[in-house]
Amino acid sequence: QATTYQRDIENQIGITVPIFLTNGKKWYLKEKGYPTREVSGPLSQRDLQRRMQLSKDKQLLSKIGISSKILDRSKNVEIVKNIFNHLEKGNRKALINMATGTGKTRVAMALIEGLIRANYIRNVLFVVDRISLGRQAFGAFDNFLHGEPRTLLNEEGDFDMDKRLYVSTVQTLMAQDPSLGHKFQKFGPGFFDIIVFDEAHRSYYDKQNLVAQYFDAIKIGLTATPSKSEEKNTYDLFDCPRGEPTVRYDYDEAVRDGVLVPYD
Repeated sequence: QATTYQRDIENQIGITVPIFLTNGKKWYLKEKGYPTREVSGPLSQRDLQRRMQLSKDKQLLSKIGISSKILDRSKNVEIVKNIFNHLEKGNRKALINMATGTGKTRVAMALIEGLIRANYIRNVLFVVDRISLGRQAFGAFDNFLHGEPRTLLNEEGDFDMDKRLYVSTVQTLMAQDPSLGHKFQKFGPGFFDIIVFDEAHRSYYDKQNLVAQYFDAIKIGLTATPSKSEEKNTYDLFDCPRGEPTVRYDYDEAVRDGVLVPYD
C-alpha cells in the first residue's frame, strides 16, 4: 500500500520520496536505492529536506577522485575506493580493519572528504572513546577539511545544530539528559548522514549500542582489533559476515609494504 502511494506521489511531482511505515511502536524507512530498514523514529522536516537535496545532487562515487593531499599510500587509496564501491551498491555499513600505524584516521578523512564532494553526505559525526583521540580527529578535520564548520562536543556545552563536522566521545553522547534520556537525543534520528566509530570494538560506555541504533546514517567502523566476544561482535554491528571485515590491511601485509617495521 505504501509503495502504491509512493509511486503515485512521485509520478505527480517527479521527485523521489521516502516512505515511513509504522504500527505505532516500530518504524521503518523505505527509500530508493536501499533495502527497507528499521529506524528509531521519523526524521525531521529539516533532515528530510537536506537528504532530498543530497539525493538530487548525488554523483557516482566511482567517478570521484581521492584527495592526494590526504592519502599518498596506494593501499590506503585502494581501501577508500573499495568502501566507495561498497556504499555505491546500497550498503550503509562498513568495517575497516587496519593494523595500528597504517593510517586509519587519514583513510577516514579521505572517505569523508570524497563523500562530501560527491554529495552523499553533509553532516558528519566522528565518535571516539577518549578525549585525546577526539582532539586528534578534530585536528585532522582542520587539516584536511579546512573551512567546514566543526565542533568538539562536551557534556556542558550546547549541541549546536549549525555545524557540519562533529567530534564526540561516547561518554559525552551517552551522558544523561533530564528531559531526553541521553545527550545524543538532542539530535534527531536523521541529523547525521555518516557516523564514523573509531576503535569500533570498544563497548565500555555503550554496551547496548544505543547511539548506532538511534541514528539513521551510513556507519563506518575503524578498528585494528575487531571483537568477537558474544557480548559485542564488531562484525555483526557492521553487517559483516563473521570474521570478515569489509576491508582489511593486516600487520604482515603492512610490513611487506614497508609501511610498518617488524617487531625486532
